[in-house]
This record gives sequence, structure tokens and C-alpha cells, in this order.
Amino acid sequence: MRGIKTGLLRDVETRPRIAGDAFKSKPVANRLYQTSTMAALLDAVYDGETTLDELLQHGNFGLGTFNALDGEMIVTNGVARQFRAEGVAAQAPGSLKTPFACVTYFEPEQCFNIDRPLGKEGFEAEVDRLVGNPNLFAAVRFTGQFERVETRTVFCQCQPYPHMLEVVKKQPTFSMESVNGTMIGFRTPAYMQGVNVAGYHVHFLTEDCARGGHVTDYKVTRGQLEVATIADLDIRLPRTQQFAQANLNPEHLHDAIMEAEGG
Repeated sequence: MRGIKTGLLRDVETRPRIAGDAFKSKPVANRLYQTSTMAALLDAVYDGETTLDELLQHGNFGLGTFNALDGEMIVTNGVARQFRAEGVAAQAPGSLKTPFACVTYFEPEQCFNIDRPLGKEGFEAEVDRLVGNPNLFAAVRFTGQFERVETRTVFCQCQPYPHMLEVVKKQPTFSMESVNGTMIGFRTPAYMQGVNVAGYHVHFLTEDCARGGHVTDYKVTRGQLEVATIADLDIRLPRTQQFAQANLNPEHLHDAIMEAEGG
């Protein structure tokens, strides 16, 4: 499949400078770097090998979770923040590891000012219109005013790890009204369900960087929508025994992921 690579991959291109000078690294914009798969997370593969320091070498924008499913992750402007069970945001140390995360160096290709209320379906329709191609990934950022945002986080889990569908039954949920902030995430093509989350997967951070989490519903009022298409994927698959024993193609995979993600 074009643009998809597996293994330990580089996220920078190198180009020669004038003779005698050292090579200079240049980040590649709008290429998705992903650790593990959503199907593995669904099957309770909650421990990964990638540290946040390593993850942030591959992007300054993205989302994910932490080992032992210890909260939700948002990466904005190169800073990774952790929303734990209480929904409060805190900068995460680079030594923390992640079992699943997606990041990119986000460079918007299109910007659109939203000046009217839009719910989840209307907002996604605007993104689809701007992106055009339903078979490409897209990175999405909205900065502005929200009439409401519904979020959730997850509790840190203990081994033996329960299935994710059991975890989300007890997840803390939060409702914020008349709030300013940033919502970021990715739109994944339907054919990639299980590798990632088909459709929209977005996280939210308040303007004061104090609260947020995984978004389950929302209504925007006004603000700036920015999008970029993504045609290249780098996927790093774990070499752990837990991943080797995971069932990555269960029955009703789509329904299970939608339930887990609150879709």
C-alpha cells in the first residue's frame, strides 16, 4: 500500500548543504507517525515501548494515550499533555511511554473561518468538503469558541488488563459550556479501521491549557478551522509478547471501536 511503512522509521528528511558542511535535518510536514494500532489497544495492549521524547521527534501535533491507559494525550505546539481521570491537563514528562499515539508536523493547507453554530455532523461535513478526497487521512485543528464540549478520560489500569470496552463503561465524563479552546485530531479513511479509528478522532484543550480530554460530542460557535491532507504513514509496531498474542481482527471490530471511542 503506497505511503505506508512499518518498523522503526525516521520522520525527517536530510538534504546536503554546501560541500564540507554537515547535513541538516528538516521535519517532513503532514506525514503521520503512529505507534501500534487501535485494534491492539482495543484488545488491552496497554503497554508500549515508545517514550514521549521519542514520539515528539516525529511530530508537534497529535493525540494518543499512555501506558496502562493512564489518561488521554494531546500534543499541541510540540508539548504533550496528559488528561488523567479528573480531566485536568498537565504537561507530561518525556520519560512516559505510550501504547498508541499519532503525531505529525502540522502545516495547514486550507483555512476556513466558521461564523455560525455547527454541531459534530455539520463540522465534520465542512472538513470533508475542504479535504475533498475521502480516501486520504486529514489533520484537523479548530481554534475558537464552543457552545459545549463533551469529553472523557480513562482511569489508569492494573494488570491483568481488562478489555477496553470494560474500561470505557466506567470512564469519567465531563461537560463544558461556553468555553474557548482548541480541538485537534485526525480523520481516518474507513478502510483503515482497526489500524486507526475510522472517521474522526479528536481531543480538546481549553484556552488556558487547564482542562480537556477525548471529545465525544461538541458544538462550535465561531473560530478558525485548519486542515491538511495526509498521504504518508509511518507505523511502528510493537515487538512485545503482548502485541504478538493480541487478536487484531476480532468479530465486530468496527462496532467495538465505535463504542470504545464514543462514536
